[in-house]
Amino acid sequence: MRRFLIVIGVTAMIASGCAAATGTTTPGVFGASLATFNNCDDLLSYYIDHAVDLVGPYGLPGYGYGYPVMYGVAEDLAAPATTVASATQGSGSYSGTNVQVAGVDEADIVKTDGSRIFMVVNGVLRIAVVQPDGTVEMAGRLALTNWSPGQMLLSGDRLLLIGPSWGDTPIALGGFVPGYGYSSAVTQIMQIDVSDPSNPKVDQTLQLDGSYVDSRLVEGVARVAITSNPVGFDWAYPEGSGLRAEQTATEKNRALVKASTLDNWLPYFVLTNGRTGQTTDGSLLDCSNVMIPKDFSGLNTLSILTFDMNTGIDEWATAGVVASGSTLYATADHMYVATQRWVDWSTLDEADARSESNGYTTQIHEFDTSDPGSPRYLGTGDVDGFLLNQFSMDEYNGVLRVASTTAPSGWWWSNDSESLVTTLRLENGELKEVGKVDGLGDGEQIYAVRFIDDQGYVVTFRQTDPLYVIDLADPASPSIAGELKIQGYSAYLHPVGNGLLLGVGQNADEDGRVSGTQFSLFDVSDPTNPKRVDQLAMDSGSSAAEYDHHAFTYWNGLVLVPYYSWKEDGSQSGVLAVRVDGDSLTLEGTLQGENKEPDALRTLVIGDTIYTITYQGIGMNNLETLERIGFESF
Repeated sequence: MRRFLIVIGVTAMIASGCAAATGTTTPGVFGASLATFNNCDDLLSYYIDHAVDLVGPYGLPGYGYGYPVMYGVAEDLAAPATTVASATQGSGSYSGTNVQVAGVDEADIVKTDGSRIFMVVNGVLRIAVVQPDGTVEMAGRLALTNWSPGQMLLSGDRLLLIGPSWGDTPIALGGFVPGYGYSSAVTQIMQIDVSDPSNPKVDQTLQLDGSYVDSRLVEGVARVAITSNPVGFDWAYPEGSGLRAEQTATEKNRALVKASTLDNWLPYFVLTNGRTGQTTDGSLLDCSNVMIPKDFSGLNTLSILTFDMNTGIDEWATAGVVASGSTLYATADHMYVATQRWVDWSTLDEADARSESNGYTTQIHEFDTSDPGSPRYLGTGDVDGFLLNQFSMDEYNGVLRVASTTAPSGWWWSNDSESLVTTLRLENGELKEVGKVDGLGDGEQIYAVRFIDDQGYVVTFRQTDPLYVIDLADPASPSIAGELKIQGYSAYLHPVGNGLLLGVGQNADEDGRVSGTQFSLFDVSDPTNPKRVDQLAMDSGSSAAEYDHHAFTYWNGLVLVPYYSWKEDGSQSGVLAVRVDGDSLTLEGTLQGENKEPDALRTLVIGDTIYTITYQGIGMNNLETLERIGFESF
């Protein structure tokens, strides 16, 4: 196996990699004014010095109990950076995964190349081959044991499956495995050869210490972000109650930290050849490619792995940062990973939660990914508050725009919260604040964000839904250009061209009580006067597209989203088909099969056929008439 290593511009280290030297500030591959270390001993000292100060009678906060839970106005809005693809295989055009940035693919549970459909459903990888008449023929399948891949990336005849693995023990919930004690997260990446759809074969399996953050694929190069916590500590716990017992346990744990090695801090990997069973293992990161942010960001390690899918996952490049990662945003040339300091909010009362959130900041780490080989860590910055999701970040003309809320999502004590948009630019190894506009939605939370060119669109909600239009033409002086208040909210925003923005969310009454799925069509061509030009509201129900944009499909004016409604007289489910025609919305139908397909997962379009992937099988409908033409059961 050949490993690519990041080369940094410092004095060469001796063969062991542990020559005596001190930490340095190194320009070059990591960016200026960012701390690196010339040897392994100094890196280990960094971990130990900070851990000794943090360790307590139950181990490291957030670690001893398992791993932390992460959870310009254009005349026309740009065409959505989403599903349109020209098929290089199969017949005609087809839809792909709905993505944030054009040309940057995102992992999902369903992938297609226009002739084959790949699905991970019910713990099984299934492959369907599209037939000339629009139906499908089920081809190969691969049962997945002891892990739960929820993400896929496809490049040619290679498929990557990504998800948590737990070996022969049950998966940990928040780090605790009943009957087994506390457990660390393990992520598994499996490379599948799908050149023969009827016989998918496992080429390589890579297991890594840590939790999966996210991944992207650009021109056959996959980048995967993993956050790993310290491992291998057999923490002491108080033997009985009282301060003496806690003090004794703390001293024992400090001794454990002081005796630790880099194996306790850097993630470990095991690579298994799927054809021969041969394994290779070792440390995922070398001391020379671990970066230390200027401000202490915890003891987790964020690893960015780069795979060229043309050569496979047995060769990779890595970059590491001593920080955790929770949200990833990427362009073709840059990757940004947001870090949120771990806090167990469930243990805090209202007063403590308010105090903890006051002044809370999210750190953002930028990587240069323009080279298909090694990612380069460029720098770190921070913004006030918490991010909603990947759409909270956007890069435009060298400026990163970030939307945040000063209280974490969903907390009843967030009456004093406000939202803001901050602009940042990389300067001398630091993402420095350029400008800021605050005061968005006092006492409310951000529910949706979309940035398009030099405009930002932010939806906040508590009882009503203000849609804010943010003027970002001058990054140093961002401002609120316009505001629209309506009942309900949009949880996902999608540009549909001609100055129009489509929102998918929930209708609500004057008191903020939600009542059912709602589609809103906004005219934002005049940023000072945004208008809702049409509305389509269901009398109940919800859609997965409200919280997972991969469940949203937009194809030539037709919107397709899974839908589930519960009523006293029964439930209704299927796929809502909504037509966007000029400034009007029309519900053209609900795609349902004979078994009502209660769990529609994804929809995609290939040629003249709509394919609905469910837990039971694949439904097929004519794109023009929406009539059912078949159902292929699993």
